Amino acid sequence: MTGDGVAFVVLAAGAGTRMKSALPKPLHPVAGVPMIERLLRASAGADPVATTIVVGPPLADLVERLGKSDDISSVIQEKPLGTGDAARRALPTVGDAGWMLTVFADHPLLTKAIVADFVAGARAGQALVTVLTCVIEGGQSYGRIERDDAGRPIGIVEFSDDDPARRTSAVEVNSGMMVLKLPWAAGALERLTPNPRRGEYYLTDLLALAVAEAKPGAPWPVGTVKGDPDVIHGFNDRVELAAVEAILRDRIRRRHMLNGVTIVAPETVFIDDDVTIGRDTAVLPYTMLEGRTTIGSGCRVGPHAVLTNATLGDQVVVRSSTISDSDIADDTDVGPYAHLRRGTRVADHVHIGNYAELKNAELDAHVKVGHFSYLGDAHVGTRTNIGAGTVTCNYDGVRKHHTEIGPNVFVGSDSMLVAPVTIGAGAIIGAGAVVTKDVAEGAKVVGVPARPIGRREPDSPPKGGTTPTTDEGG
Repeated sequence: MTGDGVAFVVLAAGAGTRMKSALPKPLHPVAGVPMIERLLRASAGADPVATTIVVGPPLADLVERLGKSDDISSVIQEKPLGTGDAARRALPTVGDAGWMLTVFADHPLLTKAIVADFVAGARAGQALVTVLTCVIEGGQSYGRIERDDAGRPIGIVEFSDDDPARRTSAVEVNSGMMVLKLPWAAGALERLTPNPRRGEYYLTDLLALAVAEAKPGAPWPVGTVKGDPDVIHGFNDRVELAAVEAILRDRIRRRHMLNGVTIVAPETVFIDDDVTIGRDTAVLPYTMLEGRTTIGSGCRVGPHAVLTNATLGDQVVVRSSTISDSDIADDTDVGPYAHLRRGTRVADHVHIGNYAELKNAELDAHVKVGHFSYLGDAHVGTRTNIGAGTVTCNYDGVRKHHTEIGPNVFVGSDSMLVAPVTIGAGAIIGAGAVVTKDVAEGAKVVGVPARPIGRREPDSPPKGGTTPTTDEGG
């Protein structure tokens, strides 16, 4: 028995050769999210009981690439025999669904809300075929919705077959997305005949089959639901991709600004769709926020900052720096011109100055890395001061090694810490030292290689106290 659920079918069999890319067209990112992933997210508006992607042989592993093989069916269209043939091949996967929603893979501006409205309109109208239409000036090259004298949709007139006089103003066109009533559609798809010129089967021919079955007193078998004109925009090359991205990125910026984020010179700021930003944060010009970056409230990011999969707490300042796959806690400031790489974890109230680079480094609270330093594969204890030009020499030419720096340590300028090495709490490393052996707690070392010359002075801050504010780096 047929239910009332919706089967969501993505027609992705097109090769997309005009993209001139080794990356399959459905996987091209649009504002940081692969195009096909955008459609799958939009499908939530239909609450589908089944989801299927119809692909050509070059994309046979598309579902596996997406990591969704347990949730989505994949059907291969061996030969490019048109949209009608592609939809027909998806029929064995729809189960007992009562409706089938078909969309093209190159419509990344489709949203969950549009899908929900479209499906609701189709259910309300109970038509055999419901078309999502858009009204655009001149109709461009899209198929025009043909209506009879009573205003009922009766077909789609393709651009090449149309009278130019019918396209001189606003035109209602076919978006390419349809809701088909099952099981009628299953039988109708089997009855489609190939186009005499191209030998392909077209979904649009279903309208004529439905109209031919119209019965007096019954609901009209073809319905339409009007959608946002933007939804019709797809892309076949990099120029069209840029135009689609411009629309989407403007939406993203507006969404954040309406949620309480200040964006200065918005047209210069690029934010991916999965980025989250807290209220009262300011994003300054020429900043890029990529991937799944999360920014807290009251932050100041930019200008010229690039954050990729970064997590920022509240009241964080990032000036003209690059941060990727790293976490930064509250009230910390970074930059300008710092670089935080994968695996870096920075606690609260930390200062990371200009031209500092960190990789897989963990900095505890109140650490200061003033400038011109590299900390890789290291842990730095609370209130430690890293002088200018300090380098953790973590690579021996074969393997990476760890550097452990305790709390309240003072590391002088131009120090080389040759890993693996441990610097005990409260130690002092003299400027220019090359540390090749562990340094005991409270020890003072200098020279090349570094050697102990005594202990920290009695009036120096005790273990757990405050590190001197003077930085030998200037």
